[in-house]
Amino acid sequence: MNQQIHLKPQFVLGSASMASGAALVVSVITDASLATILIYLGAFSGFLAVSKWLRSSHTERKIIRAKAITGMSAGVIATGAYDLSRLLIVKLFNIPLNPFKAIPVFGQLIIGANSPESAVLIWGILYHLLNGILFAVAYCFLFGNRNWKWGIAWAMCLEIAMFSIYPSWLHLQAVMQEFTIVSISGHLVYGSVLGLFCNRFLKINIGGSYGN
Repeated sequence: MNQQIHLKPQFVLGSASMASGAALVVSVITDASLATILIYLGAFSGFLAVSKWLRSSHTERKIIRAKAITGMSAGVIATGAYDLSRLLIVKLFNIPLNPFKAIPVFGQLIIGANSPESAVLIWGILYHLLNGILFAVAYCFLFGNRNWKWGIAWAMCLEIAMFSIYPSWLHLQAVMQEFTIVSISGHLVYGSVLGLFCNRFLKINIGGSYGN
């Protein structure tokens, strides 16, 4: 007998929200255009999201809407806190490290290394913000109903993923100690803000329907 497997909307949408991060991994490994990969993965993730939304019940849609809005709001705030904390640590402790070194590289991967510097920077910033927001949306869908400390655990998973790529990709071997301190500190702040924000505002926005 054939059995249809029903995946919860939160799991599908949470996984789909990781598309931008997955695109970077594929781009770095294959040396392919980040823009092209973003388009394909974004289209596929969008298809999954729309399909799941159309097949969701009224109650599920209420939860989806609340988690998406909460996740995006939390992502903006958590990403801002992440960047500010890294900048403060570098400045306060005179650490010889540019915490935003990856941003122009993001831009180059999207529009090409020979593009105008200002355009490269703008696209890099936009991609950086997109990642921070979508990682927060993914967390909100997958773990937003849990204790806020799960936000820190989520951020540490992102940190592990970053450590598997960034050092060799950005040639950080000479400043690994400094990079480790700044990166872990930033992700601790990101995860704390994300976990606290989602835990508080999902309860307000969803109320009795709160949870996965």
